Amino acid sequence: MKWFLGGAAGLHAFFMLSELFPWSFPLILRIATKKLPSTETFTAAQRTFVATLVHNAGIYNGIVAAGLAWAAVGGYSTAEVARIMLLGATFAGIFGTLTLKSPLTAVQAIVGIIGLILVQK
Repeated sequence: MKWFLGGAAGLHAFFMLSELFPWSFPLILRIATKKLPSTETFTAAQRTFVATLVHNAGIYNGIVAAGLAWAAVGGYSTAEVARIMLLGATFAGIFGTLTLKSPLTAVQAIVGIIGLILVQK
């Protein structure tokens, strides 16, 4: 199970980096805006606002990555920490899938659910 928690931590670290860098127009934002019709683009003000929201998601993913990494290396009460972090990842992934309609957030939810099943064993 520790290898899975480490992998989930790595995935969340990747999400964090893609949501935080580069600061003015994060990678994840560039990917998401490719789904807009070619006639629709963000104004500079909208892009700045949305980038700020995406950065906040990056911070969240950094926190999840840290908690999962802590559980993977045997931090205090590993199974409990893992359950809490995986529940958070699952709910955030489900919410993101419903609101953003992104396959990336669906992957986040699926990883959380698989991890919760593995933690029970």
